[in-house]
Order: sequence, then structure tokens, then C-alpha cells
Amino acid sequence: MDDCSQLSGHVGLFGGLPADRGETSCKVDRSIAYMADHINQPLQVATLAAMANVSPSHFFALFKKRTGCPPMDYFTRLRMRHAGHLLGSTSASVKEVAAALGYDDPFYFSRVFKSVHHVPPSRYRSVWPGMEDRMPPQAFPEETSSRA
Repeated sequence: MDDCSQLSGHVGLFGGLPADRGETSCKVDRSIAYMADHINQPLQVATLAAMANVSPSHFFALFKKRTGCPPMDYFTRLRMRHAGHLLGSTSASVKEVAAALGYDDPFYFSRVFKSVHHVPPSRYRSVWPGMEDRMPPQAFPEETSSRA
């Protein structure tokens, strides 16, 4: 089994990604797997581009073409999806969830969370019980954009 086919679990997290397994797609898929494995750490496009052996601007274009959104938006949404899962499946406080995802400032984390989920993390459990994996479609552009 090649490296790219082993990544399908990470790449399909948000659905809508084409099944193309070309070299370019594999580079982006590896980046997405890296994001998932380093979800609690800061990340820069330059790091992902270096791993893919392309310039940051070229990586940005490849990633956006493959997923439908910029790399850092994807990473933020991935982190917020994980935050929703933690809030929905644990009794961890907002501050603890923020820290678990590498956010030093729980107030900033709360603003980012609300921008993605449309509800503050302090209310997430009561508003979305059992729905931690169901985000509004606009949260993931690749799910709503059409692919050719």
C-alpha cells in the first residue's frame, strides 16, 4: 500500500474530496494528515510547503484546488471540529479544550470556535448535544462546492 492510500482516513474527514491520487493530490493529502497529527501545535503554510517540496504560494494554490479552501482555514476548521468533539464527548472546560488544541488564550479560542460553529463553546453542549460531528455546511467549503 502506498503512502497516499494510507491517508484516506484523514483526507476524507470533511467529505467532498475527489478520489484523484496523483502526485499533487498525494502531497496535499500528506499535509492534511500532518495537520491532523499536529492539531495541537501552531502551523505555517511554509512548513507544509517545504514538506511537499513546493513554494508556499504554489502549495497554497494546490491545496485550495484540492480541498476548496486555503490551508490555514482548513487547519482552523479541523481544530474546531476536534474542539466540538471534545466538548461533546468530555466534561473538559472551554479553557481545557483550548489548551488541548494549543490555544494559549481561551478567549481567542472562543471567538474562533464561534466563527466556525456559530455558537460559543460555552453553549455548544446544550445547543448541539450529540451533534459534535455535524457542522453547518458553510463551515467546510469543499462540502458545498462542486467538483469537476
